[in-house]
Amino acid sequence: VLKTIEGYFPGLVIERGKKLNFLGMEIEFTTKGKFNLGLVQYISGMIEELEELLRSYDENLNTRYAHPANKNLFTVRESTPSLPEDKADIFRRFVAKLIWVMKRGRPDIELSVSFLCTRVKQPDHDDWFKFIRLMSWIKVTKDDVRTIGADDLLNLFVMIDSSHAVHGDMRGHTGGVSTFGTGVIDQKASKQRMNTRSSTETEHVGTSEYLPKPIFFELFMEHQGYKPDVTLWKDNESEIRMLINGKDSCTSNSKHVAIKYFWSTDRIKAGKMKVKYCPTEKMIADYMSKPLQGTLFQVFRKVIMGWAHINTLFDFFESNEERVEKDVKKTVGSKKKKLTYAEIVRASQSTEIQNALIGKGLDPLDHLNKSLKRNNPVS
Repeated sequence: VLKTIEGYFPGLVIERGKKLNFLGMEIEFTTKGKFNLGLVQYISGMIEELEELLRSYDENLNTRYAHPANKNLFTVRESTPSLPEDKADIFRRFVAKLIWVMKRGRPDIELSVSFLCTRVKQPDHDDWFKFIRLMSWIKVTKDDVRTIGADDLLNLFVMIDSSHAVHGDMRGHTGGVSTFGTGVIDQKASKQRMNTRSSTETEHVGTSEYLPKPIFFELFMEHQGYKPDVTLWKDNESEIRMLINGKDSCTSNSKHVAIKYFWSTDRIKAGKMKVKYCPTEKMIADYMSKPLQGTLFQVFRKVIMGWAHINTLFDFFESNEERVEKDVKKTVGSKKKKLTYAEIVRASQSTEIQNALIGKGLDPLDHLNKSLKRNNPVS
C-alpha cells in the first residue's frame, strides 16, 4: 500500500512510533487512551516573526499578562482610529495563523481569536492592543501542550453556553465544548448571526448553532461500532424547559423564538440525547462565551487543555447525580396549571369546612365519605 501511495506522492516521509509530526503538529501517544498534541515549534516561529516586525514600530511582546484578554474583550469604541494599512496587514496575517493554532493545539485561545476574526475588515488601535496582549500571553505559554483522552467511547458530554448582547451590535456570543473526559475533542466560540430579545433566546440560538457538531460525532462513532450516550449540559433552566417541552414551555416572552430552533427539541424527544442542569460555576463552555478572569479562568483552562479531568469539576456525575436529576425534574418540568378564581374559592370553602369539623372534634374524612355516598348512591 505504501509503495502505491509513494507512486502518487514521491518523497513521502513515513514516521512510526509514539512521537509523530504532522503538518506542524507534534503528536505523542502517552498512556492508554490519551495523547498530547502541541504546536511548540510553529508558535515559536510565529513569535519570532512577529517580534521582528514589531521592532520597526518600537513595540515588543515582553509584557506579562495573567490572561489572554481582559474583561473588555468585546468592547468596541467607535471613536478609536483605524490602524494604518501596514499594521492592519500584520493583524490580518497573524489572526489567520492563530485560527489554525486554536483549532489544532491551543483551544484555550479560541475566544480571543474568534473576536479578533470579527475585526479583520477594519481593525482599530484597540484591536491591535488586544492582539498584542494575546500574542504576549502566548509567548509566555508557548510550551503548553494539550492532552486529549477518553475514559470510554460511550459517554459524550456536551456543554453549551451563550452570552447575551455582548457585542457592539447587541448580538450574543456562543461557546460550546465536547469531551469524553480528558480535554476537549471540539470547541466553538463565535459571534451569533442574529440579534435576540432575551438571554433565554440567546441560549437557544447558541444551542442550535453548536449542536450539529456533537450530532456529527455521534453518527461518526456509531459507524465505528460505538453508540455514545450524549448528555447536553445547560445552565439556563428556562431554556432547558424549552428544550425538553418545546413550545409547551414558551411564555409570552419566548413565543417569538423561530420554529427552526426547536429542531434540537426533536432530537431530545427522539431519545438521541439527554439534557441536564449544570451550575454556572461549573459550566466549562463559559470559557468560550466570555473572557473569564482569575481562578475560574485557570480552573476551566486546565480542564479544556486536558491537564485536569472533567471530574475535578463534576464530582456530582456520580455522587450527587440522583440529587441533580431530582432538581432538574423539579425545576424544568412542565409548569403547573393555574387555578381559576372559582376553583380557588371552592378550595378555600373546603378548607373552612374542614377546620370547623376539626374544631367540633369530628373527622373530616367521615364527612367527606358521607358526602360522596349522598352524591353517588349505590344502586
